[in-house]
Amino acid sequence: MNLAEKIESILERVEKPARYIGGEIGSVVKRDYSSRVVLSYPDVYEVGTPNQALQILYSLINGETEAWAERAYCPWTDAAALMRAEGVPLFALESWEPVAAADLWGITMQFELTYANILEMLDLAGVPLRREQRGQSDPLVFGGGPSASNPHPMAAFFDFIIIGDGEAVVPEVIRVYEENRERPRAGIIAAIAALEGVFTPGGGKVERAVVPELAYGAAPLSPVVPSMGAVHDRATLEIMRGCSRGCRFCLAGSWYRPVRERSRDDVLGAVRELVAATGYQEASLSSLSTTDYSAIGEVLASLAQSHPGLAVSLPSLRVDSDVLRLLKLTPQRKGSVTLAPEAGSQRLRDVINKQVTAVDIESAVSEAFSSGCTTVKLYFMIGLPTETDTDIEGIVETAVAARALGRRVAANPGRIQVNVSVASFVPKAHTPFQWDGMDSRRELERKQELLRKTMPRKQIRLSMHDIDPSLVEGAIARGGDGVAAAIEAAWRAGARFDAWSELFNAAAWEEGFAAAGTGVEKEATRRFGFEEALPWEDIDPRVSKEFLLEERRRAGRAELTPDCRQEACHLCGVCEGEIQTRLAGGAAAPGPGA
Repeated sequence: MNLAEKIESILERVEKPARYIGGEIGSVVKRDYSSRVVLSYPDVYEVGTPNQALQILYSLINGETEAWAERAYCPWTDAAALMRAEGVPLFALESWEPVAAADLWGITMQFELTYANILEMLDLAGVPLRREQRGQSDPLVFGGGPSASNPHPMAAFFDFIIIGDGEAVVPEVIRVYEENRERPRAGIIAAIAALEGVFTPGGGKVERAVVPELAYGAAPLSPVVPSMGAVHDRATLEIMRGCSRGCRFCLAGSWYRPVRERSRDDVLGAVRELVAATGYQEASLSSLSTTDYSAIGEVLASLAQSHPGLAVSLPSLRVDSDVLRLLKLTPQRKGSVTLAPEAGSQRLRDVINKQVTAVDIESAVSEAFSSGCTTVKLYFMIGLPTETDTDIEGIVETAVAARALGRRVAANPGRIQVNVSVASFVPKAHTPFQWDGMDSRRELERKQELLRKTMPRKQIRLSMHDIDPSLVEGAIARGGDGVAAAIEAAWRAGARFDAWSELFNAAAWEEGFAAAGTGVEKEATRRFGFEEALPWEDIDPRVSKEFLLEERRRAGRAELTPDCRQEACHLCGVCEGEIQTRLAGGAAAPGPGA
């Protein structure tokens, strides 16, 4: 049988064949192209297809270059087993041709718990795992995405890694590749490594690439529409990149500075095109903090008038009653709202610079329940720096107060529900808490048990994230080059789909880190001295280390740092030249020294 026939025979025996067939609305097939690029998200199709970063790059490559971008996702375990048994290599959805035959293969580093899947995809494709083992005929394998902020744990598996906004770099990578494709592999990589925003091991310090503004043409206005139900099955438009609120635990808040908003007219025009191209009856206006978008009220009012049947979702809601009132401008409002106080006490919220008070929480909960919501979900973290048992008890007090308030103000108090979700804090590189380690497993278990004992479970639904996956995430997130050996050993021991609780394999990760001469908990709880060299020092995030260190010191004093869009510039180091905060009405901040 040829490859297509082998694939068809496998499709008859897998759980969800729609994951592998391609041919979706919005997918692109090119007959003539200058080079072939495969873009991958290292999880299953329904998780990876909606990813905005890959949709942006897919649209940009196919629309603005002569290259052809295809897609490949990580096959589920049933398909992977059949592919190995039948000799079927990982293939691209558009052509059903082997990924290994592509010129360039880009894989997003979205989240540390997908790293084993990257190795799984390389192995299924028949591409050597380690960059030094690859030959001239292998594709150039590159990474990118938010977790590329510390590229070192995965650097051994990539030929190069893009640091920062991919749309600022990927077209240049393709151009340089095509100009140098006849050179030896090492020469091609060296030419690409000379580009701004491209990291290679030992290549010197790399500054994060930033697009100055979100160009209308760079938005994926005819995106791929999944052929099966996806985790985010709706039209999605990024209306703003970056966040200036300065939460000290948040990598995205540091990594995607400065704030860059699309203009109001661009948002309205893009939503109109997206709905027409996809047929969706729901649009998501996405960003790190959507309701901080300066023209959000005008946009919602305009969409309600121009698209009265269109449901509009606003992810990443701020804990603010005024924000919740905005939801009244959106039709088909859902019966639940998620709010993230993050910490149970005002002291700890000030430590993490959350800038949310008890009054804010009370007002938001009151607005939600009085407006007809039946469920409010409250999101918290445990294990934050300086946390005490009093802060843990504050989570219970906040939840109990929210339920009592709901029963007072809701039209049908018997139907109201308060759900509490609790995750373990994981410190990340390039944040003010990059020097801090995680709590130990025993301490996190103790804090979880304290919540179980004190939370009135008959009245409030409590869910807590598993500790072991968080420790693995923490062990990888602030690791150096040596962590690659642990990741590879864990994959060889059976680690796959670690973000899926039913497949997470703690034993495989313990075996992997032991093989690398260390342990999961040891690496996750490691603390760095303020004067100590950090593994990711060769990555310049544009936010200065001095600023991050001062923020850590302010955290120790529980001092707030106001949003720089509302107060004077805090001299974080990002805004320079054309890289400035840009609001929907034009450039906003006067810049450093204001």
